[in-house]
Amino acid sequence: MVEFALIATIALIVLMAGIQFAIIGQAALAVSQASYVAARSATINTSVTNANISSIVSNQFSPTITAPANALTINMVTAGDATCVPNRTLGCQVTVTVTYNATSKLALPNPFLGISFPTTLTSSESMMTQ
Repeated sequence: MVEFALIATIALIVLMAGIQFAIIGQAALAVSQASYVAARSATINTSVTNANISSIVSNQFSPTITAPANALTINMVTAGDATCVPNRTLGCQVTVTVTYNATSKLALPNPFLGISFPTTLTSSESMMTQ
């Protein structure tokens, strides 16, 4: 029983840390997918602006990163010549950066036994307009 108590404690700590990394990893994948969806929408639909991109594509994001509402920020930058910036003509490069504050996903204290979990997840995607 003493051996089980010692091993069970260590096994529970390892299990909890593994579950926490899986939750953060799933949120990181969702942020990556969100940046892809936002960049694709911005290159296809020229009416998408930096002000309305969040409301246009937010229904396509994973439910993992939609709550809380103020944790997700989307920033779109258009690069190219003078015709690209106002109306994104053919061949303009659009870069979308999605940042998610993952502190709501942390179930364990940070740092937990010397393990630091990431609290900010960022992904950037660049595409050319079609």
